[in-house]
Amino acid sequence: MLTIMEILDATDGILRTGRKTLRVRGVCTDTRAVRKNELFIAIKGDTFDGHDFIANAVASGASAVLVSRPGCAVPEGVAVIEVKDTVKALGYIARHYRRRFKVPVIAITGSCGKTTTKEMIASVLKTTYTVLYNKGTENNHIGVPMTLLKLKTSHDVAVIEAGTNHPGEIRWLAEICCPTIAVFTNVGPSHLEGLGTPEGVFQEKVTLLEGLPRDGVVIANADDIFLAGLLKRKLTQKQISYGIVKKADVAAKNIAVDARKIAFSVGREPMVLNGPVWGNIYNALAAIACGLVLKVLKADIGRGVRRFRSPKGRQVFHRVGRVTVIDDTYNANPVSFRNSVLTLKVLKGKGRAILIAADMLELGSSAEPLHADVGVFAADQGVDMLLTCGSLARVLGDAARQKNPKVVHRHFKDKDTLSAFIQKETRPYDVVLVKGSRGMRMEKIVEDILSSLKG
Repeated sequence: MLTIMEILDATDGILRTGRKTLRVRGVCTDTRAVRKNELFIAIKGDTFDGHDFIANAVASGASAVLVSRPGCAVPEGVAVIEVKDTVKALGYIARHYRRRFKVPVIAITGSCGKTTTKEMIASVLKTTYTVLYNKGTENNHIGVPMTLLKLKTSHDVAVIEAGTNHPGEIRWLAEICCPTIAVFTNVGPSHLEGLGTPEGVFQEKVTLLEGLPRDGVVIANADDIFLAGLLKRKLTQKQISYGIVKKADVAAKNIAVDARKIAFSVGREPMVLNGPVWGNIYNALAAIACGLVLKVLKADIGRGVRRFRSPKGRQVFHRVGRVTVIDDTYNANPVSFRNSVLTLKVLKGKGRAILIAADMLELGSSAEPLHADVGVFAADQGVDMLLTCGSLARVLGDAARQKNPKVVHRHFKDKDTLSAFIQKETRPYDVVLVKGSRGMRMEKIVEDILSSLKG
């Protein structure tokens, strides 16, 4: 519950109508989800402007609205708060609300693996605590504050994924969530259109530390060249490293991978991950480190790791008959693409390793060479067939073919043609990986293949 007075103080807003003592039970930005006595925040997006739907929000029960458009029509009897920027105001409200709670807040950032790491941390911590965490990928300037506004006194800890595609966003999210533990997964060439270079990505990610108190904890991947440098800094916060290759505080040893699982040990404690996703070892190590910081029993940490299941679209395995389909369609950058190809390599058996690749977006002027690098990597890892869709993916396929002439590469002008081809082409024991950036919408290919196999 928040009073209008609290909201005014948090946002520096102006009360146009209504009482300062009025209490709202929550905050909403979507008229389809408004509940009675909530504050509706009118946000202008790329497609819709919330100011045009204020009447709908009030009809659904909103008792107060927060606007940035002077003089917009609002039904009588509703409190109206006017601010300069409703998106910023949402952040200010969430920051004010978060500071009511003395619970640990874990913030996770990195170029890839953020969502999986967040889900794995939550899986570990839920063995012992009541945990609030972002649903799906609500990791931006809207999703993070909306998640924090769901905090209740019953929560013991919050786990927040923080994403960015332009400078300043991580700093703002850190200011909102006031983390006590900062987790860094890796740094690579992602969102280069907004961040320029991998060095620019690192500089953006590391601003998460600006929201961390002096007695906070930094957890970082020691095998990442940028984060290894971060771990060498003399910070006031406690630093915990994790990794596989380099010496680390939380290290994976005795790694054994098969088609169904990955087994490894951390110290004397055995750990088991479902599925052969190599990159998930790093995600698990970050989760294990968080569990240790928050004093979760080692046996419970192992139980949380073991029961983890991959989120939708992130290396999810579908085994239909004698064919395996790997759905990794949620998003793509060069780091995550390589991780997926390594999984494809592990699963390859008597059949072919088939990679269906679409463009990796937001890579700026480095897009073509980065696609070519992934193509060479795919050829080196034994991919047998590469089916591509998108002008950049074609570069990936051509590079793979040039690296290894035995690689079969076919390019398709659209997804429908590609889908029709793979449905006829798939044979028993094939392993098919489907990968591409969110904007390429490659999940339709997965649906078509599975429908064909089950048909």
